[in-house]
Amino acid sequence: MSKSKAKKQRLHAVRNGKFDVDLKRGTQAEISTHVRKTKTKKEKLDQLRSKHKKSTSGWRIEKVA
Repeated sequence: MSKSKAKKQRLHAVRNGKFDVDLKRGTQAEISTHVRKTKTKKEKLDQLRSKHKKSTSGWRIEKVA
């Protein structure tokens, strides 16, 4: 893979005696490595159903027999 423009600039600065900003960055261990997964269709529908649940108190007219 190619280097990004920012990385090229950082490496150039280090070669020319500037401070290496990579030293101030955290280690890779701080990154969460647990598996992320997208929700299934059923999980997404359940989320939307509970998010947009309408209250039935007050607006619903009961049919009187």
